[in-house]
Amino acid sequence: MRHIGNLPASADRTMTAEKQYEILDGLPAYGPMYVPISPSGEPFYSEGFVVRFYKQDGSTWVANFSKGWSNYSKVFGFPKQNIVIVFANGTCYVMTPELETPKLSFGVSIDNVLMTENGSLICADNTNVTILDNETGELWRSDRISWDGIKDLQIKNNCIIGVSYNPTAESDEWIEFSIDLNTKKIKGGSFYDVFVNNPNLKVDKNGWVSVKHKRPWWKIF
Repeated sequence: MRHIGNLPASADRTMTAEKQYEILDGLPAYGPMYVPISPSGEPFYSEGFVVRFYKQDGSTWVANFSKGWSNYSKVFGFPKQNIVIVFANGTCYVMTPELETPKLSFGVSIDNVLMTENGSLICADNTNVTILDNETGELWRSDRISWDGIKDLQIKNNCIIGVSYNPTAESDEWIEFSIDLNTKKIKGGSFYDVFVNNPNLKVDKNGWVSVKHKRPWWKIF
């Protein structure tokens, strides 16, 4: 769990009078050189997701964000905290316009983001849900929920609800799940549903599945 500082409940979903950023159609042909930004910090030279940032002193700079693997790109501005959260084709960057490096970066295939009433961001990829929690200032990532797909995400009665893909289902391929926003307790989901009917399977902390061996390894072969 990572601490990123509280996000304000009054976060803007688009532009505000207190201008923090501007999404550009591409890299500008003139002006100062853009700054390439990637999760690893390594430079890259292809055109990514381009955003111009406005510093508090009135100066600007252009960021060229390395893209992830999905089609989801969006920017959420938090002017009271001077924070901008950028989603560049599935990769999230937590930025401040004053600095030309991300405070935090995560994800590569995020394809849906919801905002709660208090300003928290709910980010879903194909297997997990990540919460940028405005109450605690922490980043929380769920255990694996789905084999390969999460959809119909919504917030209801202080819970995240949705459905997750189950490739082994005989009838309905999508299984409901919920996450309590207070306790972070997960109910349902297709990933762990498979283990109920397959006791010989096990999963590690990274979500990798393998078969449990009942005999000592030297007797398996």
